[in-house]
Amino acid sequence: MRSRGAVSPVVVTLAALSLAPFTALAQPVTAPRDEDAPRAPETPAGGAGEATVRARAPSREPWRRELRVDELRTMAGTRGDALLAVQNLPGVGRAAFGQGAFIVRGSDPDDTLVTLEAQPIALPFHFYGLATTVATDLVERVEYVPGNFSARWGRAAGGVVNVTLRAPPRDRAHAAVDVDVIDAGVVATVPLSRRVTVMAGARRSYVDALLAAFAADAAGASFTRLPVYWDYQLAVDADVTARDHVRVLAAGSDDALTLNVSSPSPEYPDATISYGTHLAWHGLQARWRHRFAPGVEHTLAPSVTYRTSDVALGPDIRYAIEGVTVSLRDELDARLSSHARLYAGVDVQAGNSIAAITAPPLSANGVDDAPVRASLVRYAATTTFFNPAAYAELSLDPTRALHVLAGLRVDGYSRNASLAVDPRVSVTVSPLRWITLRAAFGAYTTTPRGYTVLPGFGNPDLALERWQHGAAGAQITALDGALELTLDGFYKFGDRTAAPSDRVILRDGALVPERFASTGNARIAGAELMARLRPTSTPFAAMLSYTLQRAERRDTAQGAWYLSPWDQTHLVTLVAGATLPRGWQVGVRVRYSTGATEPRVTGGLYDSDRGVTLTYVDTQNPARLPDFFSLDVRVAKRFRWGPTEWELIAEVLNATNHTNVESRVYSFDRRTSVPITGLPIVPSIGARVAY
Repeated sequence: MRSRGAVSPVVVTLAALSLAPFTALAQPVTAPRDEDAPRAPETPAGGAGEATVRARAPSREPWRRELRVDELRTMAGTRGDALLAVQNLPGVGRAAFGQGAFIVRGSDPDDTLVTLEAQPIALPFHFYGLATTVATDLVERVEYVPGNFSARWGRAAGGVVNVTLRAPPRDRAHAAVDVDVIDAGVVATVPLSRRVTVMAGARRSYVDALLAAFAADAAGASFTRLPVYWDYQLAVDADVTARDHVRVLAAGSDDALTLNVSSPSPEYPDATISYGTHLAWHGLQARWRHRFAPGVEHTLAPSVTYRTSDVALGPDIRYAIEGVTVSLRDELDARLSSHARLYAGVDVQAGNSIAAITAPPLSANGVDDAPVRASLVRYAATTTFFNPAAYAELSLDPTRALHVLAGLRVDGYSRNASLAVDPRVSVTVSPLRWITLRAAFGAYTTTPRGYTVLPGFGNPDLALERWQHGAAGAQITALDGALELTLDGFYKFGDRTAAPSDRVILRDGALVPERFASTGNARIAGAELMARLRPTSTPFAAMLSYTLQRAERRDTAQGAWYLSPWDQTHLVTLVAGATLPRGWQVGVRVRYSTGATEPRVTGGLYDSDRGVTLTYVDTQNPARLPDFFSLDVRVAKRFRWGPTEWELIAEVLNATNHTNVESRVYSFDRRTSVPITGLPIVPSIGARVAY
């Protein structure tokens, strides 16, 4: 059902397209700034004088940070993975091992939007966060915006991570094989003609084979279904005409395992607890880019995604959710004059979700006590949603030193028939050639997610969460093209955030626990420093990032502030590398972060009748896990062998074998606890062969 008052995407599209006839007003596009200059466009045979639309459009995000594919592949500690490399950038907190997620500037990971070609990725990481579900060899760049993103992006209040695939080469067929101790992948591009190229990639893990050979049954745990993941991508890239470029992409991934654990805790009545998970998504998306005239370009991008998640714990607890999401992006980019540019578009999402859940209620204090069968909540329903959005932005360059980006985004949400209007503005000033000053302010809206809005688990009547972002900073070019420094301060404030509630309310004629209410607030403040040395006249490259921040929440406007579950005070990452003679490369990554917050357990009450313990927690004064530290080392050797290029890679994760605590398991009386640690030292040997 469409939200009352929402702007029709058809109306906005027609309004945007109505600008196309005014091509006489359009001027040639001025050269984009710094590293966003697009590749030189091709001119196909028979198309003299008309540039084929293959070069990517420059980014308009003034707060972006960008990683190119050559940087992604060579960063130590990431196994050459595109999204894992983003975790080295300022503002990105460290997620616990096994949780592939982005904690951006102290925000809930669910509030960060991760996209592939501007369309949301249903599952960015394979389980345990070991790898991205998109092959890095197909990626051109990863754009990371930690906050104050433009009106193009919505339904998020953390950050944006957008993965852009590369334009495939058309000179000949290319192929590459990448193998290490965890998985193996292959990518290939084949030109079918001067205008059409097919691009494909596939990968599969073989952790299942290693476990079957060396650890089929260890420490009381056995796998009924050994862990395995795989993914695929298939794209067709075509210059339909000199003015039209089309890309069609099919992609997906699949993760599965089933594990049996003997006697995990005296609180569980069964002798053996089984855990099983199956996560998968499959999507099809397209992008049609048409150039009406120099300076006027239209992009239409539809997509459809199927996703499924099936997680079971023991004989009683199960989360089974599947659904289909249909998305549409439609944008017009028009150069109005030599100093003004207009972006206008729609961003529509619709779909359905089928859920069958049997699980304990959500914990209000952060501790999940052992489930009691009598208290399990059962939920089964099919829901639909329709979330249309329209946006417009005006980019102004009144002088060479001043740039202003002002935008407005309007979002409709069918779940609670709500409408959100979010204005945003960014200003960039360059008083000198080597320094750029910038400031921004914007409003952002998100809808409560997950189980907090499901009947029985949460409150289906939760309101939209409203956020304000403010930031100011400076970018300094200390050595032209070689050394860059950035320093930014930021502040975020959230209103009507979901907060725990112990009230009992009347809903649908019955008294039920409210569980959550839209009475909370959140505030996050901090500063980020980044120094980046690029390999120009020297063979050395380095990147140092530091974030100082504090993230807090409160449950009511009169309540006391306490640390957010996503607060990490200090984040420090140093990545350095060098290209040596004879094809050798060496690199290191040093990473430190303040320990994540954890519930401060003050005691427990043992219920002997049901054999479970109820945990007491001081919610206003959370504790912290020990600080995290790791040193990762990478050594690679490149050489040619006939028509192929080889790279042999040796990488050691956590080279000092530092013990990092990820969480705790408490005794049945909550008097003692045992730390759960992350990965020990992990050596990895791999190879990459490209033709």
